[in-house]
Amino acid sequence: MITVATLGSLNEAFLLRSMLEASEIPAFIPDENTAQVDWTLTNAIGCIRVQIPEGFEEKAKIVLSDFKANSN
Repeated sequence: MITVATLGSLNEAFLLRSMLEASEIPAFIPDENTAQVDWTLTNAIGCIRVQIPEGFEEKAKIVLSDFKANSN
């Protein structure tokens, strides 16, 4: 798995995961359960990661560009 983004909130991670999955890119949030149980731990673990399998990097770059453009 490759980390494509580290985000400050679970809502942002959910949005990015949805955008990736809508583009047929499997996405996973390995820190999802930790953030749901105690969101204050996200700083301790280095924010919330969004990961994809190897081989989807090029396609994910387009989605990440759209995500960043819309999150500002």
